[in-house]
Amino acid sequence: MPLNPMRMPAGASPDIRLSANGASLTRVSPAPETPAPLVSREVVVSGCVNRRHSFDLCSLMRLPTQLTGPLDVVCLSGRTVRSASDYKGVRLTALLDIARLRLPQARDFTRAFVLAQGADGYTVMFSWHELYNTPVGVGALVVYERDGLPLSDDEGGIGLISTCDLRVALRQVRALKRLTVHLADPAPI
Repeated sequence: MPLNPMRMPAGASPDIRLSANGASLTRVSPAPETPAPLVSREVVVSGCVNRRHSFDLCSLMRLPTQLTGPLDVVCLSGRTVRSASDYKGVRLTALLDIARLRLPQARDFTRAFVLAQGADGYTVMFSWHELYNTPVGVGALVVYERDGLPLSDDEGGIGLISTCDLRVALRQVRALKRLTVHLADPAPI
């Protein structure tokens, strides 16, 4: 019986090549699939806000922009993983101001924090005090350009970077999807 290369003999594994007499020759592993890059096309602000809001690339570009200037992205070990002439983006606080924090009591801002999450699940946190009362807030940017070019799909499309951190890479989020505002539980009396 002739061997039909399109039809596999009964009981044969799809990763075994057969010779003309039916004996196995070599084990062939399927080619590994390259996963598609995780890309963000919009950022959603939700949680303790008056109005859930979505920002796509066009709406981000209409907001007041900020350039970082030369920036080294440094990891935990102190190694520079990337350098850029500049990143362009919008302050994280600008997005929060548009969505308007919803605070039940006037002093609840002291308990407010923001979780920024990427498409891969990587999450970083900022407190209200960092964002509105320190230089960190000036440098916490939702970015969409690096060195004058849009962030590529490999870079996530839309990201977040905290330029005032000593180790910038630790609070860099690629493919930024969500900004969620939370209130920490009040301390028991």
